[in-house]
Parts: sequence; C-alpha cells; structure tokens
Amino acid sequence: MNQYSKKFLKTHLVEIIMSIPKTIYFNFKVLPVSQAIKFPYIVSYHVKLSGINRKTFLTNDKDLSTCSMRIGFGDSITSRRESPKSLLCVERGGGVIQVGKNLGLSQGCVICVNNAKLILGNKFRCNYSTTIDCSDADIEIGNDVVLGWNVTIKNNDGHHVVENGKDSIISKKIVIKDHVWVCAYSTLLKGTLIQKNSVVAYGALVTNTIDRENVLYGGVPAKMIKENISWRE
Repeated sequence: MNQYSKKFLKTHLVEIIMSIPKTIYFNFKVLPVSQAIKFPYIVSYHVKLSGINRKTFLTNDKDLSTCSMRIGFGDSITSRRESPKSLLCVERGGGVIQVGKNLGLSQGCVICVNNAKLILGNKFRCNYSTTIDCSDADIEIGNDVVLGWNVTIKNNDGHHVVENGKDSIISKKIVIKDHVWVCAYSTLLKGTLIQKNSVVAYGALVTNTIDRENVLYGGVPAKMIKENISWRE
C-alpha cells in the first residue's frame, strides 16, 4: 500500500468502516476471489449499484493494490449543498463499464450505461456530482483524465428530434484522449472528440471535434481560446 492510500485510509477511516459491507460485496461481485481478497476497491456505503457484476464491470489491470480504486469518496467546495449519494448502473439493455487502474470516483457521481461500452483509462478521476450517461454508443476516456465537479458527459439526446418527418440520430460516440482536464460545470455532448493534453474551460459546452492537441476550449458553444496549452496538478 502506497503513502497516498495510507493517507486516504486515515482521512476517511470512519466512512470506510461504515462501508465495509458494500466494499466486500463489490469486490467479490466484480473480481475473481484471488483478486477480491486484496480489496482493491473501496466503495462507499453511499453508492447505489445496479446491474453491476463480472460481466458488466471489467477491470483491465489484474494486479491491483489494496485501496487503489475508490468509488464514492471525496467531496468539493460545493459538497455541503449537494447529496453525497452516487449511482453506478448498467441498465437492462446491457452494456459494459471497463476501467483501468487508480480509479477515483467522488461522491455524488452518477454513471449509467445502456447498450454501450464505457471505457475509463488509468488514473481516471472525477469530482463531485459528475454525470456520465452512455447509451446506444460508446464513450472512451483515456489515461490521466480529470473531470471537475458537476461535469456532464452525455452521448445521447434522450428523445428523437424529428425534422421534415425524419428522426435524428439519437446517439454518437464520445472520445476523450489522454491527459485532458475538463473543468467544473462543463458539458460534453454526443459526437465530441477532445485531443490529448487539452483543457476544457469552466462551464464550457462542447458539441463537436476538438481537432488539435494542447489547446484550451471554452464558451457556449465551445471554441478554441488558446493554443500550446498543457496542465498539471
């Protein structure tokens, strides 16, 4: 167990103790016994699970360390006025959530997959109240991607828009490449492609392809604001 994991255990000790039943259930539900006994996943009692099992929730890394995957822990400046409850769901239409290593899903996040595949790369982290709605088309998120609080990623319209008697395409794939920071209150809609090493500014609405790397995009709708951009924590 690394120093970061030890600090996490110390900081969230009471909640972790209260979450022992949910943590045990989750690990043995999604992992083989040989991996589950290491308890790589720490899952808060605030998290609601639906349709999650070994067929619908896949872990890429087979050598996960204890407490390296956290679901439902952590808050933000906005947390005092929002619910800490989270939802991790694969709908009846089927689908798969595939994750890398060092996963961090904060409190209040909602992740739902229906008839599609959601891929979360290594070191994926999302802050408080993130929503990912992945239906009828895939969402691929690369390595070292950070989502700020209240970010929404939605690859479907929910309902058909009818134009001249013809239904619109309701869902399109979303791709976020490696090392991207999506700032708080941003929204990414169907068909979005964000190239690596880029930043999506606070409150942006992204509806198309960001075809360059190392750029800052912002606004409603989003457009390129600056080039030669990168970021670090």
